[in-house]
Amino acid sequence: MIQAETGRISTIVVSTALGPGGRGIFPYTLLPAYRWLLRAVRETGTTVFAKSATRFPRQGNFRAFNPLTWKYIKRLPDLGMLNAYGLTNHGVTACAGAIKVSGSQGFNVIPNFYPEFAKGTDTAIKETLEAIGLYQKLLGPSFWALELNFSCPNSQEAIRENVAQALKCFQDVKGKYPGLFLLAKISICHPYEFAQELEKLGVNALHALNTIPYEIVYPQKRSPLWQVGGGGVSGGPAFAAALDYNMGLRKQVSLPLIMGCGVRNREDVQRYLDAGADAVSICTLALRKPGEAAAVITSFNKGST
Repeated sequence: MIQAETGRISTIVVSTALGPGGRGIFPYTLLPAYRWLLRAVRETGTTVFAKSATRFPRQGNFRAFNPLTWKYIKRLPDLGMLNAYGLTNHGVTACAGAIKVSGSQGFNVIPNFYPEFAKGTDTAIKETLEAIGLYQKLLGPSFWALELNFSCPNSQEAIRENVAQALKCFQDVKGKYPGLFLLAKISICHPYEFAQELEKLGVNALHALNTIPYEIVYPQKRSPLWQVGGGGVSGGPAFAAALDYNMGLRKQVSLPLIMGCGVRNREDVQRYLDAGADAVSICTLALRKPGEAAAVITSFNKGST
């Protein structure tokens, strides 16, 4: 568990798998096991990181109500998933409103924001600062923490080259909102030096990793989603690479570290904790085996509220 001045982050967190509002994704909410997961999340006070929002509505590759776009999310063996979702969301105002409703229902949700560096560094930073102002206005005192997502492999941005932009963005946000608990979600494509620079700038915690680009997990294969950039792999197939990166990262930084990607069961959680994680994130497990995800949460977060 990560303790902060104005809140806490549970030992097990759920990242993105409960949607932009943090209280579930339709049609998963029709499944009894997924509803059991939601109940476990609420009853244990489990921290939920919302699915990424952008300043304004963004139409990515996937549309929930358009069956022609469902091909951009595919299942893989070993509880894996491949997705090129593409950051589809309704924008900060709508996402903040959904998070507010989730809070009123007992969910502990931290917003996640994606700076769109493809628009240019200055515009991305301006929109990030505007977004924080909106979160403050709409969420009030419950807005104590924000996760900045610098790592989505399904966007138009070049994740490997966004380090300088991300550092400038974080520096400006920290300068204007010094009291806000800031987390940075980073990619396996980012060098450890990026994390070290974020630590120097005062990031409160790191979250590693997001989904892993297909070509890193399967270097000898062409992604079935190659026409939209290849997509990101999560779940079991990504676990070994994610654990290896995180073990190396732990040696490079001393700040709180949320490790994740690829968790399939309690044993995988324990391997991350043994590697030095302060908290462990689950995502694909919540979608592929929500009953197991609920059991993991109940086991590790029991009594932590």
